Amino acid sequence: MGQRIDISDEQKQQAWEIYARQPDKHLPDIQAFLGISSSSFARKRDLWGWPPRYAALNENALSKAAKDQGGIAGLHKAATASVNDAARALAQATRAQIDTLMDEQRTGRAKDHDRTARRLAAYARTLAAARALLQQEGSSLDVTEPRDQPRRSLHELRDELAHHLDRVIAEEEARGRDGILV
Repeated sequence: MGQRIDISDEQKQQAWEIYARQPDKHLPDIQAFLGISSSSFARKRDLWGWPPRYAALNENALSKAAKDQGGIAGLHKAATASVNDAARALAQATRAQIDTLMDEQRTGRAKDHDRTARRLAAYARTLAAARALLQQEGSSLDVTEPRDQPRRSLHELRDELAHHLDRVIAEEEARGRDGILV
């Protein structure tokens, strides 16, 4: 059995300050400060009930924003902003992936059409989830989206994806393959 590692309450508090409030410091810095290995730090962190680092940093950022913007209302506003930012980033990354797949499909670079179709379906679900998050928070996905055009519903997006999949199957059948997407 290994040696017992004693860490004072003061060291623990200082380590928490670094862990939760200094994103520029990395876990090896905290481990070196405490004089323990990464596995010992993981055990201590669990023993102390510390959340994962990203959660501690986010909680600190939200509480700071709440203080700066006026209590609970500020906390709600900061949380909503972070959810909206995350949903927008997710939607943007998903759209980029969909565009890439569509370009591969158009140019014929896509070798496995079944895999491409499955990936497109997964990205469509991800994009729908991002839209749902933003609608739940009362925000729109695109600030550049013209308001005079009606927004497409989830059913319209599904229909568009189904149309695209039908086209892929027809192309496969035209090439002499069975056109079945597995």
